[in-house]
Amino acid sequence: MDTRQLRYFVAVCEFRNLSHAADHCNTAASALSHHIASLEAELETKLFLRKPRGMEPTAAGLKLLTHAQFILSAFETAASEIKHGQAEISGNIAIGMPFSVIKVIGGALMRRVIEDFPRVRLLIREGLSGVTYSSLRTGEIEAALIFNPPPDSQTLRTPLLEEELFCIGDPKIVGDSSEPIRLEDMAELPVALLQSGSLSRALVDRPAELAKLEAQAQIQLASIAGTLSALKEGLACTLAPKVLVSEELRSGELVARPVTDPRPVRTLHLVSALDARPTFLRESILNLVAELVGAAVHDGTWEGARPIEG
Repeated sequence: MDTRQLRYFVAVCEFRNLSHAADHCNTAASALSHHIASLEAELETKLFLRKPRGMEPTAAGLKLLTHAQFILSAFETAASEIKHGQAEISGNIAIGMPFSVIKVIGGALMRRVIEDFPRVRLLIREGLSGVTYSSLRTGEIEAALIFNPPPDSQTLRTPLLEEELFCIGDPKIVGDSSEPIRLEDMAELPVALLQSGSLSRALVDRPAELAKLEAQAQIQLASIAGTLSALKEGLACTLAPKVLVSEELRSGELVARPVTDPRPVRTLHLVSALDARPTFLRESILNLVAELVGAAVHDGTWEGARPIEG
């Protein structure tokens, strides 16, 4: 038994005539007759009484008709929801991401949601990667963009890009040069570091160098605004991506120098709970986020980043 046989069966029940039903189904009467006979053989019962002027459903046929109509209606509903589900997307969704990510794609994300998903209410929660990861695990947000998330078996993560970290600061501190600087030499400068696990995982292979850099950092911050203030006041340099201070780099207020030995790189992942129930809303918004991240890397807006193909 398949949906085509059920559609043919329902048509014969409605028209009570094999030829009329065949015309309605755009098929030959002989083919329709063959399918009805196969259905009767499979169910081991007569579904119609063949009369000179048509076909009359039996009691078994009328019982099957009720089930067939329900089954076909369910198939049509499922197909319609899948084909046109995006047009009906609605609801609330909360996504977490760091300030630097919001700075690059936040405006475009809000605009696209307003234009493409007018019935969606989007909450963007700013936070450092470590804090955002905790919010995801506790269910406060449904998905997140996180740099170097810690390994676990409870989340689904998709790597989107790799981003290089630079020694950034006032030219009086880091030098008015774009020449590379060794991490060991950077540790001799006044440093302000963000308290974020993503930094340690970016330098996981060089714990001694990281420990020396952290030991030199007189100021530790859990605030992007505080970090920017320290840089602009000429108090310290920091290890950060270029997109964090793109305007200040263009104006010459700040300088970014590549770091070597080692070269710190972090990976941005799109992360969601592994056991989260799939929805059109979540899939659509996460696909949009990934699209915007890819576009920002491709057109150079996300300076210092390269895409991860996969």
